[in-house]
Amino acid sequence: MRLAQVVVSLTLGAFVCALEGCTNFAEKTPPPPKWSMIFTRDLDKGKACMEYSWVSEGKRRVIHLEQNVKEGEGDGPTVRDASHVQVYALTNGQYSLKEWQFPPGPPHSSPVIGATIELKEVEAVGTVYYQDQTSATDTKALAPMPVKCPTKAEDVARVDPEISDLDPRTVARNIAASITLTGAHFTKDSVVLIDGANPTTKFVSPSMIEAEVEANELATPGKRGVKVLRAKDGTTSNEVTLTVQ
Repeated sequence: MRLAQVVVSLTLGAFVCALEGCTNFAEKTPPPPKWSMIFTRDLDKGKACMEYSWVSEGKRRVIHLEQNVKEGEGDGPTVRDASHVQVYALTNGQYSLKEWQFPPGPPHSSPVIGATIELKEVEAVGTVYYQDQTSATDTKALAPMPVKCPTKAEDVARVDPEISDLDPRTVARNIAASITLTGAHFTKDSVVLIDGANPTTKFVSPSMIEAEVEANELATPGKRGVKVLRAKDGTTSNEVTLTVQ
């Protein structure tokens, strides 16, 4: 596999340099090339597909595998701050999943330059590769359910809602609050989700949306994940954090 060859080459290069005393290895060695998304599966008796994007790029891409084909390749990230992979739909023809972002946690100090997703019967294994030559892996269980990936170009090109700011970012516990989200691609059917709950939402404009959060939804201190869901097509935005204190 091309990805494995690149990793081995880079690892051997670093080892040889260490033996010969190369003190400026990081400066003399150019950054690794932009890698692709590699999609593989163990079960190949049916058609498989994966719809994904790079965070924060957000552009949707699709890899389709025909019957008896075990591996496919898609575009790698084109933004310098790529931090995660967002999977919208994924199936090996028998087992599937929807909505998986990996790796978990905040962005790594180095950007993502490529990734692999391996379907091992009833489990998906996702690995991202960083520019500093480290990697991170996450796993996700597959379920026996039907999942379709888009086949039309216009469907793949759907633009997700995007949050650029949240005001306020901190609210008091046990007190109702109004929050304003600014960003892009909001529509009249967009709703705000706070840890999955749906407060009363008001559409202001394609770049602004407001939510009224009840006091009982702010009873427990801590951090809440805030997203915007576009109900008509099921697309969701990036997540920002609301702190209750």
